[in-house]
Amino acid sequence: MVAWLGHAPLPVLVLVVFAAVYLAAALVLAGLWTARRSGHGESLGPLSPGLLSPLGLIFGLLVGFLVADVWADRDDAAAAVSREASALRDVDLLMGAFPAQRPEVRRLLAEQIDEYVADEWPEMADGDATLTVAPARLVGVQSVVLSLPVQTEGQRVAQDRLVTAVDQALESRRTRLVLSGSAIDPLRLTALYLVALTTLAAMGCIHADRLRRAAVSLALLATAMALALTLLCAQAAPFAGYFAIDPDLLLQVRPM
Repeated sequence: MVAWLGHAPLPVLVLVVFAAVYLAAALVLAGLWTARRSGHGESLGPLSPGLLSPLGLIFGLLVGFLVADVWADRDDAAAAVSREASALRDVDLLMGAFPAQRPEVRRLLAEQIDEYVADEWPEMADGDATLTVAPARLVGVQSVVLSLPVQTEGQRVAQDRLVTAVDQALESRRTRLVLSGSAIDPLRLTALYLVALTTLAAMGCIHADRLRRAAVSLALLATAMALALTLLCAQAAPFAGYFAIDPDLLLQVRPM
């Protein structure tokens, strides 16, 4: 359930996260009301407002650590796509030194990019992409490059750079496929939710003697927490959701 959040559509994600946080706030408020009705309200507070500072700091630090991991994965994924597009473009351009083989390589590159867009990107969005299947057409390009008829020094240099570019394209593809499975660890996200619940409980206990004030305070704090959690979960999967990395760069370098 937790891993699914990163791949959920944005409206569904917002609904689930806000419902979960508001439910926690409602449970806290219901607990306060029940305690007051049973005559145990004084045991819950009001507590000192200074209690919120350490709890808020813990929640903020946890969010910050998770956001740093999420953004690092997104940056690495975006960089991998950029490197892959650049490498494929280099292959197309360097094949100009071999006019006889260039049409075949351009055809293979175009078909490989089309396959990436049609098959791999949806698989990455669903978190189902694996390294099991090799990119057949790019492997075909590699075979053509390794068997090129080198006759001049310029062609030798071009072939060396072609081999490097194809290797870079393959490595970048492997990187983006691995990063497509990135997600927030369920245990971390559960711990963050429990810290949020604890902070909400502390806010409720601070205003335990005035339930209306407690309700307003809980609503405001829950809204802020829900917004932070929504932004965190919405960017957890680099190739899925509202902030998904698209294949536009690959389409830009696709040979026509």
